[in-house]
Amino acid sequence: MKKFSYTIVFVAIVCSTLISCKKFLEKEPIGQTGKNTLFETVDGAKLAINGCYYSLLNYYSNEFGMYADVTSDNLISRTSASVMLPQFNFQSTVSDDELAVGHIWLNIYETLNNVNNLLEAVPTLKTKFPNQVKTLDSINGQALAMRALCHFDLSRVYAQPYNYTSDASHLGIPVLLKTPSPGQQISRKTMKETYDQIILDLNNALPLLQQNVNHTTQAAISYHAALALLSRVYLYKGDWAQCIATANQVIADNGYQLANANNYKSMFLTTQSANANPKIENIFQLTNVRHNNSSTSVYVVFSDAAGAQYSASAKVKSLYDSDDIRSAQMFTVPASGLNAGKSLTTKYGNGTVTTVPPPLIQIIRLSEVYLNRAEAKWNLQRYTEAAEDLSIISNRAHPGRTITITYTSSSDLYKQIADERNRELCFENHRFFDTIRRKENLLRGGDCNSNICGLTYPNDKFVLPIPTKEVEANKGMIQNPGFN
Repeated sequence: MKKFSYTIVFVAIVCSTLISCKKFLEKEPIGQTGKNTLFETVDGAKLAINGCYYSLLNYYSNEFGMYADVTSDNLISRTSASVMLPQFNFQSTVSDDELAVGHIWLNIYETLNNVNNLLEAVPTLKTKFPNQVKTLDSINGQALAMRALCHFDLSRVYAQPYNYTSDASHLGIPVLLKTPSPGQQISRKTMKETYDQIILDLNNALPLLQQNVNHTTQAAISYHAALALLSRVYLYKGDWAQCIATANQVIADNGYQLANANNYKSMFLTTQSANANPKIENIFQLTNVRHNNSSTSVYVVFSDAAGAQYSASAKVKSLYDSDDIRSAQMFTVPASGLNAGKSLTTKYGNGTVTTVPPPLIQIIRLSEVYLNRAEAKWNLQRYTEAAEDLSIISNRAHPGRTITITYTSSSDLYKQIADERNRELCFENHRFFDTIRRKENLLRGGDCNSNICGLTYPNDKFVLPIPTKEVEANKGMIQNPGFN
């Protein structure tokens, strides 16, 4: 893996045009000339933002998209598992440049560099094409929100959670607002500085995206998607009031609605028609339009009967009631083959992923926004309101009866919120991140077949090391504790 400041970022942009990368390389050299050519027109900027989404999909559909479940108590591994095995066993090393340690770092920073190149070009394009300012503002808003998401995702993997220190003064990640020059030394910001930039970018994106509020396009970052992501960021930060405020704006808009028992499963497997159902739960999702379901993709590793390398743990399955639609609809047990008798999630396919195109990656759904708000309300001791939000999600999952949330103590309610969050969002890359931001110990179940079945908080193993090649090439980079 190359140091991120040397990464050739134009490749992903060009690939997104659905032209073969090989053919492009035969026609035009990669570098400044190609980048400038792309950003000469508004159409070029449109291609560039599509390229950014393709790059985002690339890292969400591979190691990053599996990380928070593989490292959690939600999964057990197949005997022959190889994908993400060091992370499953908490044996990541600084030299794993060609595995998840290096791939997640490289792929997210590649996306970030693509986004920064686009953001740098937009002001000139707005001057050059004043009649297309609204279009360029939309592109700019999407790119700002995407930059925030990249920084947020990196911080979740390579830095301890925001509340690890009382003032968030511990190491965050390198915050890049433009593509570094070759040889430029880049240092890590504090976690507070990292979050300050994430929140600033999302807030700056909002007025740009608000010019064209769109509830029918889930494949791009909309105004409400940026608000929903802000609710998540504020939850991780522990800014409960702002988490509730941003969640309120999404929920009160009524542009989205929770899926019901009849369309719950389809929301994960098919792109829903806005004309047929204008109010859907998906706020922002990525579509694998090329169906590039490699043997190492989340589609195969989690959901393919023949190729899945991990299956649901007994611990996560025990969270569901017998009449919970999520238990009935979101798991399958192959009758034969390598995973016979194992419980696989159907969130990425019905056993054979190629039979249900296009596979989707859920970035944020309305159900998460309710759960964000419930947890934030609990932290403000607004227990009755927190229970009301929790009941909305629980009742959707039990259409045959009415669920009333009762609790014997505030800690009992908190556990119910945490369990409901895992029931709803398991295998969507949340569980481990939720565990450590709550400062909880990791405790896997009785069927754990990892080398490590429990870790206490805090722990150096709760983050990945910075890849060796990055540290060696960038003298301003500080390695995470425990990996020197």
